[in-house]
Amino acid sequence: MMNADPRFSSDRSDRELGMDRRITRRDFLDGMALAVGATAAGGLLAGTGTAHAAGRPGDYPPALTGLRGSHAGSFETAHALRDGTFDVGEVRDTGEEYDLVVVGAGISGLSAAHFYLRDVDPRARILIIDPHDDFGGHAKRNEFRVGGRTLIGYGGSQSIDTPSAYPEEAKRLLLDVGIEVDRFETYYDREFNQRHGLVNRATYFLKETWGRDHLALRRPGMTNAQLLADAPLAPDARRQLAELLDSPRDWLTGLDQEQKLAELRKRTVMQFMDDYVGLLPDTRKYLIRSIAGGTGLNMDQFPALDGAARGYTGVNGLGLDRSGGPWPGLGKTSTRFWGHDDPYIHHFPDGNAGVARALVRRLVPGAIPGGTMEDLVTARCDYSRLDQGRNRVRIRLNSTAVRVAHRGRPDRARWIDVLYARDGKVHRARARSVVMACWNAMIPYIAPDFSPEQRAAGREAVKYPLLYVNIALTNWRAWQRLGVANIGFPAGFWSSMSLDMPVSMGTYRFSSGPDEPIVVHAGACLTQPGMTAQAGAKAGRGELTGISFRDFERSLRDSLARALGPSGFDPASDIAAITVNRWAHGYARYYRLPADEAFWPQGPTPADILSEGVGRIMVSTTDAAYHGFVDGAIETAYRAVHRIAERL
Repeated sequence: MMNADPRFSSDRSDRELGMDRRITRRDFLDGMALAVGATAAGGLLAGTGTAHAAGRPGDYPPALTGLRGSHAGSFETAHALRDGTFDVGEVRDTGEEYDLVVVGAGISGLSAAHFYLRDVDPRARILIIDPHDDFGGHAKRNEFRVGGRTLIGYGGSQSIDTPSAYPEEAKRLLLDVGIEVDRFETYYDREFNQRHGLVNRATYFLKETWGRDHLALRRPGMTNAQLLADAPLAPDARRQLAELLDSPRDWLTGLDQEQKLAELRKRTVMQFMDDYVGLLPDTRKYLIRSIAGGTGLNMDQFPALDGAARGYTGVNGLGLDRSGGPWPGLGKTSTRFWGHDDPYIHHFPDGNAGVARALVRRLVPGAIPGGTMEDLVTARCDYSRLDQGRNRVRIRLNSTAVRVAHRGRPDRARWIDVLYARDGKVHRARARSVVMACWNAMIPYIAPDFSPEQRAAGREAVKYPLLYVNIALTNWRAWQRLGVANIGFPAGFWSSMSLDMPVSMGTYRFSSGPDEPIVVHAGACLTQPGMTAQAGAKAGRGELTGISFRDFERSLRDSLARALGPSGFDPASDIAAITVNRWAHGYARYYRLPADEAFWPQGPTPADILSEGVGRIMVSTTDAAYHGFVDGAIETAYRAVHRIAERL
């Protein structure tokens, strides 16, 4: 049955959109199971949520399509723990003893294992458990087979962003696993768009939001006023928006630097524009979700101070002095980026799944053949090797931690019991130390040794919901005819759709012309505006649970058909496969002013409190870093391992 939400319906028939075509959508039932909720999960809510994503042994996780990311079978046990309905029942003791157990096989968990072997004990035995059917956490690899060639895309964590700003432990880890970031200078084709005439910028106004469909195409040399001349905006809003975009003003004329910064610290970006610009309704609607894809937050939740540091619309013309150090009160990400201006090119074809794969290759010899950055891209992981008894490091997928506790007082206990659900049963392993490299919000439900204050802090680790979608196309001729590589949808469900980044490495070659297949990436942030970020994230997760794969597919096909149909795009014949990576818990929480003034920036933050750990159980991940970048995952893993070493 069709969703009544107009964002997932259109005037086009299923046949016109190609909904009846045979494409690769093997995980369709994931969407149906999610849409009908707990009833379809059945026994999973009793703690058996360890099914493979497509339900068939032998499926290669990166090549599975349909609903991925947090796939069906990866989250039900965690939800049951949260809701207090999980029944441990009989526990099967594996008899396994490890020097270190890591909960979470994302980049932070994999990094923790690497640091332990490198810095603590090179002969240690390590177990890494994860509820997903693939390693990497948010660093997810998507593969497609189209026209006899393999296409690779990123289903989550996108790029090694601004590596010059990485702390030394993160820089060294990349070198340890064979990643030399300078080599992306040759891998990334920075002339691709220019060479293929993709020099225009497209903005598409959807009639469900704006009253009529309208494509605004900005050609080189055009102003935003010209771009918006015929846009379906009220005339006064059109003028206001064009002024904000083309001629940023200093709305705080007459104030000195410190007074300007003080005004910014009190407000979000939208509050600042409401107070000083007097935003008109259509201007507000156009801008409010404009930064969500890159931050997880809307303009009415993002700090004005950080917005000014990043040059966001409305706060980018204040004439602020940037010659000194970071302005006091900036969030951690803005402070991290201060003074660094790396080109955005440090990108594996599978995004930061390349970093995760490099770590696995180092940790589990033989699992991923080869030894260079180039052959890493096309090497096929042998998942059967990840959890073999002879491994020094074992990676056990489809396994959800349900309890992690010291045997006795944390300051005296020799062993830590680690209980995890797998294949419908609960198993026990023992560890001398544990790194909780999972979503920190789950720690209060898993680790009873943490203090009430720490458990309360863990519940503050709210993540912002995201969708990262890859659409495999048989060609991109319509994109070239229109002269665009990206299409933005202001106030739309999808923030943008774009041709994938032009990266060629080793034997993997990016599309060389519009007649060849290509991956298109689409993104959506579901954090709802008009409320606090935490409440908005919760509301967005609730919305996400009601959207089936069919709804996603229809919306994607329809959006592309509307924007590109006049240029010859045919959604029925040009789409070969779709993978929707669903991250109900996506970007890490971003501490900021004024929302977090009770503890930011003076501290301690909730993440600081939780990261103190207990006994020999320590905490890492981007939640602990309170920013969503790879170096935070690595840095907190390094900190957790070295704190454990101090307590051995």
